[in-house]
Amino acid sequence: MAALRAGEVDWWEAPPRDLVEALSRERDITVISQYATAMALLRFNHLHPPFDNAAVRRALLGAVDQAEAMTAVAGTDRAFWHDGIGLFPAGTPFANDAGIEVLRATRDYPAVRQALAHAGYNGEKIVVLAPTDGGICPLSLVGVDQLRRAGMNVDLQEMELGTLYRRRLNQGAPDKGGWNAFFFFFDRSAPNTNPYGNYWIRADGLAGFDGWPTSPRIEALRAAWLDAA
Repeated sequence: MAALRAGEVDWWEAPPRDLVEALSRERDITVISQYATAMALLRFNHLHPPFDNAAVRRALLGAVDQAEAMTAVAGTDRAFWHDGIGLFPAGTPFANDAGIEVLRATRDYPAVRQALAHAGYNGEKIVVLAPTDGGICPLSLVGVDQLRRAGMNVDLQEMELGTLYRRRLNQGAPDKGGWNAFFFFFDRSAPNTNPYGNYWIRADGLAGFDGWPTSPRIEALRAAWLDAA
């Protein structure tokens, strides 16, 4: 920050959130939101309990507080972030509000805990991977707090981002080097804005992206989208 203020460097890609407000008051410095083109997500591992159970995954929709997560990442100024987000980034052609009411309702964590118990979750430990730096760190920490408020027994395992990338590829059980969930950002590039190109909603099992969900119905719909008029 001192180098930026002194004109010794021209730009700083990712200043810590707690320094951004100070930088924004500098006459000769322009702050541009680093997350304006990114979308945050919570990714489950579908291969192992408890997230191999669709009822458990659905129950946790009631625990997700998007505004709280975005405040942790990008501050209190809503000009720098959106909530009420579904499968596609805000402002892109397929972004819509279908089904989003489950995320807009008031968070009721006792009700989520009850729903999780009804779905069969019995307090099993879940391994959540989180990086120790960058914007994914605060996203992960607030997300883990939401999971814990929902009654989940979270084993938060923090590591460097490069290590996390490698660990995500492990399809083994969580107690054998695998994992249950992680938080992440993906960009607003063209493939991610349509039903076929967005690999986060692919559901072709082990051929898919880290998390490996399987749904022949979703894959059929993705393929049909290519043939739609």
